[in-house]
Amino acid sequence: MIDYINGKIVANKSTEIVLETNGIGYAIKVSLNTAQKMPSEGQTATLKTYLHVRETAIQLFGFSDEEERELFLGLLGISGVGPKLAMAILSGLSVEEIQQAILRQDERVLSSISGVGKKTAQRLIVELRDKIRLPKKEITQEAGAMSPADFSNIENEAILALISLGYSKVQAERAVIKAQKKGSFSRSDELIKKALQII
Repeated sequence: MIDYINGKIVANKSTEIVLETNGIGYAIKVSLNTAQKMPSEGQTATLKTYLHVRETAIQLFGFSDEEERELFLGLLGISGVGPKLAMAILSGLSVEEIQQAILRQDERVLSSISGVGKKTAQRLIVELRDKIRLPKKEITQEAGAMSPADFSNIENEAILALISLGYSKVQAERAVIKAQKKGSFSRSDELIKKALQII
């Protein structure tokens, strides 16, 4: 297996990066998150890699760090999840957000990713929950002791408003929880303003 490739970035196409090393250009499939972390074209970068071999194609996948690669391999081990969907999942949320959603058994967050339905979200939770290394204590500190079912109508309205502004569900919920810790809000618009200051 090719563990990593270090080379000059020839092109960054958001879902594919071309790295040139020793006169060879490697077309490497990446998540949007990894693509955004890469330096500018012409600069040197290192990608952790995974070579996926099928009868009809050989594809090289790249990752910004070992944690993302491990999660990708974990996703591939789930029935119904292939490389394309695994990359879509890694593009839809950050590794940390995926880990938090799985540990919190939050189907809503996982289902918000394009291509992930309720059943797939449930499989992600069941099959990866015990493999996530992120301590549950950290989840409690980040998201507080509240679960999605504990949100009030005002809080749910604020969360939906933040999502409509382009924030992920995890980001929106985390901001609302932190905002509530800083004061009491009787209207959703007040809560939204405070949450926006926190995000």
